[in-house]
Amino acid sequence: MNVADLMQWIAAARRHPLSALCAGICAVCFLCCWYIYSNMKWLDLEHKQITQDGDLAMASMISGPSVRQERLAALECTRRIEENLVIEENLAENLWYFYKIEQQTKVRILELRPENAITSNSRSLYKRIPFSIRAIGTYEQTAAFLYALETGPRLTYIPLLTYRRVELETANPLVILEMNVQMLGKK
Repeated sequence: MNVADLMQWIAAARRHPLSALCAGICAVCFLCCWYIYSNMKWLDLEHKQITQDGDLAMASMISGPSVRQERLAALECTRRIEENLVIEENLAENLWYFYKIEQQTKVRILELRPENAITSNSRSLYKRIPFSIRAIGTYEQTAAFLYALETGPRLTYIPLLTYRRVELETANPLVILEMNVQMLGKK
């Protein structure tokens, strides 16, 4: 394109100003359409992200009451656990817990000894308080005693358990139950 061609375009634009204005507007519209079309993928991704954020916000608003109920249930469980923790220095109450189960199950405790508390790392919130127990009774009574320990309010762990049958000439054979019990206690 040389200078003479450019002069002819300028002369044509002066002769037909409305056509020149429309051509200029068409060129600007073409550039705008090209810009919008090139950004369409980015706008689509942005739209999807905003839609997902809106869906998550709606889901959290809908599930808000159930989350609050679950939190309250978890707090209630934690409170019950904290209330039933063993205090190592309160030996009488700790032993009474076993004797209370003895009365309920009709088993007879022959020996009940607290042992030295198991030391754990300093970061743990709780400690294990061990007891050694020997009890005698029928199989049903000792099983009920064991079941009451496992399902009672205190959190217990039984790392060692032995059953021995006592040879006596009775209708209901007796069983000796020997076990080590670790109860969860306050640090």
